[in-house]
Amino acid sequence: MAAASSAPVSARRQARHVTVFLDVDGVLNSYPVPKLRIMTEGRKKLQAWNFELHYRPSVIEFFDRLVETHEVDVVWLSTWSQRCKSELEPKFGLRNSFDVIEMPDQTHNRFAHDPQQWWKARAMEEWLSSHEHGRAIWIDDDLAWPATREYFLNHYSPNRLKLIAPDFSKGLTKAHLKEIREFAYPKDAS
Repeated sequence: MAAASSAPVSARRQARHVTVFLDVDGVLNSYPVPKLRIMTEGRKKLQAWNFELHYRPSVIEFFDRLVETHEVDVVWLSTWSQRCKSELEPKFGLRNSFDVIEMPDQTHNRFAHDPQQWWKARAMEEWLSSHEHGRAIWIDDDLAWPATREYFLNHYSPNRLKLIAPDFSKGLTKAHLKEIREFAYPKDAS
């Protein structure tokens, strides 16, 4: 996590605080990426955990800047679990280290279609119930599953929880980054 300031946090700033829950595959990494897209999107490749990942350095830089300049924390919510810290953070060149919610079993994303069984959905429910006034952005390509998406949209205010489901083959786009920035730091906040 980014270094905490020793200055007291105002109620206004605390109310704006956002936690971003970040997946890897289909979000930061989209694969396979045709050679033309690698060039036009400025993508880079890296090897981690015996996989080749294709990512945009500008997206990685976006999350570093978001943590450093806004009231935002980022938490890895990915089947990569601790490998996010041990392999991805250094290889992506992140300046900040993020907390991790561990995958509790080997179900991976098998139950993404069921918000009652999917480990990520249960982790989000637990966080939302233990952070009664917390605001969150959950970014995961598996949020495209209708039952899971509808469950969270029906149970949480759009001012409290923002869901972003990138297309697996494209990952996060400039439009998604704009949505994240606007939710994390709304212009109309008082």
